[in-house]
Amino acid sequence: FEPEEAMRPGAPQLHDEANNIREPKRVRIGDIDTGLKEAELVVKGRYHTTKQAHVCLDTHGCISSYDPAAGKLTHWTTAQSIFWTRLSLAEALDMPASRIRVITPEAIGGGFGSKSGTFAYDICAALMSKRLGKPVKMALSREQEFLATRSRHPFIIEAEAGLRRDGTIVAWRQRTVLDMGGYADLSPRVAMYSQAMAQGPYKVPNIWIDSYPVYTNKSISAAFRGFGNPQATFARESLIDMAAEQLGIDPLELRLKNIIKPEDLPYTTSTGFVIRSCGVEECLRKAAGAVEWGKRRKPNAGAGLACMITWGGGAKTGDADFGAAQVEVAADGSVVVRTGNTDIGQGLYTVLAQIAAEELGVPMELVTVVGADSEVTPPDIGCFASKSALVTGSAVKRAAGEAREKLFRVAGNMLEVDPQDLVARHGRIHVKDMSRSLDIKEVANAAYFTSVAGDAGPIIGQGLWVSQTEHQSEDGYGDFVPAYGFGAAAAEVEVNPETGEVKITRYATVHDGGRILNVSIMEGQLHGAASMGISYGLFEQGLVYDREGRLLNPSILDYKVPTAADLPDILSASVETIDPAIPLGNKGSGESALITAAAAIANAIYHAVGVRITELPITPGRILRALEEKKGKASA
Repeated sequence: FEPEEAMRPGAPQLHDEANNIREPKRVRIGDIDTGLKEAELVVKGRYHTTKQAHVCLDTHGCISSYDPAAGKLTHWTTAQSIFWTRLSLAEALDMPASRIRVITPEAIGGGFGSKSGTFAYDICAALMSKRLGKPVKMALSREQEFLATRSRHPFIIEAEAGLRRDGTIVAWRQRTVLDMGGYADLSPRVAMYSQAMAQGPYKVPNIWIDSYPVYTNKSISAAFRGFGNPQATFARESLIDMAAEQLGIDPLELRLKNIIKPEDLPYTTSTGFVIRSCGVEECLRKAAGAVEWGKRRKPNAGAGLACMITWGGGAKTGDADFGAAQVEVAADGSVVVRTGNTDIGQGLYTVLAQIAAEELGVPMELVTVVGADSEVTPPDIGCFASKSALVTGSAVKRAAGEAREKLFRVAGNMLEVDPQDLVARHGRIHVKDMSRSLDIKEVANAAYFTSVAGDAGPIIGQGLWVSQTEHQSEDGYGDFVPAYGFGAAAAEVEVNPETGEVKITRYATVHDGGRILNVSIMEGQLHGAASMGISYGLFEQGLVYDREGRLLNPSILDYKVPTAADLPDILSASVETIDPAIPLGNKGSGESALITAAAAIANAIYHAVGVRITELPITPGRILRALEEKKGKASA
């Protein structure tokens, strides 16, 4: 039931892999022995994280309907990737993918990675419908949701950092054990992403990491918002604070000394990441300012910082990362955007409508987004990895740009001007000197129903965006995602030394996600992710099993997640850096505020009462035990 037990020789084997280890990963950058010898201080730590559940507002479910006469299956499901699901169903049912239609209803009630795959209920419902010739509905109860779906990977991390006396980080060595549960799912990919982010936003020349995804007799661990980065960040940022204390350097100053700065750009990290925009310095300074960093605080109160690097885009399997879109200008001048990506409640379709409206110069209320229907929308890898506004948004921009070119060609013939001398604004196409114009409706109508100098037919643009990435080597080198985001968090806490209770008095999260496409959606993403991260750090025990493998807390009553009353006011802010390689300049924002939360809180608790908690969640009991141990050492 525990991964380190499962790795031991002689342990029961769940599958064919030796010692229950599936596809171990590694990073071998620089010379770790030379780096550690060069270091004048080496700090070490061991960290444990939990099996956090997604707890989406709606549980998993599907409706599958097989038509025997047509030999066709229509499948409605709460999926983050409909084309992934279509291929899985085709394989399971031994049917051509072209005879399977997968639809995700608009705006499902949350995903956070839990719905980025194909599940047993999808397969079972489809098989039953095919056998019966009737529709079959399956919807999971909340208890089944806890028992039979995916969760976050519990990690055990042993890390050591080597630093010079002036605070320069020269070496990082780490051993990570991931608890996969009974099946591998995406665990090797989580291991790879996690170790790739272990260095954080710091310049580290020598890195040595070994990661071991391990089978245990529990439910499956898989994709969860952050995808292995929160666990790595909790360990790294705790260790950075330990080093700062032992070196006598302010934790903020130690971070500022080692981070990638604007004057370094473009910067290639030792692991091969190509960084073209980076606002982590401003993120740190804003977060620190929000809690009055350096201020003298009352007894048992303290402040803590954490920062991170994350991805914008990236494939969950293989190396492909793409989005496709179609934009149609109807004969009445209204616009239809078709995308195979899914809106899981974060407002993706709002952003895609904005992009199309801006490119075409039409009011946003004229734009309708049709999404996530494999029969009528172009293929898209799906909604995960903070990629949708970046990858699918770039595809929509290209599709709308192509539609605009066709409109301008027709309008140019109608106005007898060069199409390059036209602009589109507020639903009209103008000559640049504003002397003449046409309503877009007139132009689209003419294209549909007349031939204007040979230009006829519907105004349709196609767009494809393929991320320009490279395969990561077996030693962990490679620029494997299209863009990198950055962020920081600061927490101010008060700790009751009699009860161990932690009260967050101020909390700030600041994110560099590139160009901000929608301020309200960005703020919502930061608040939602920060709340989930605070819960991860302080409240959620995760899924708990007994020694017989029975889940002990499969209900909302027993699996505690915070309500609004349990959470502090959250100050969110953004730093806008523009990535020059991305058409819209954006880099994603869905995950960052979660990644830094637990580490910032742990560092604040240490500052408040002088005990470092290395196991999540940071409960009152763990704090009291640590205080008792500290008291015992002091009196010994």
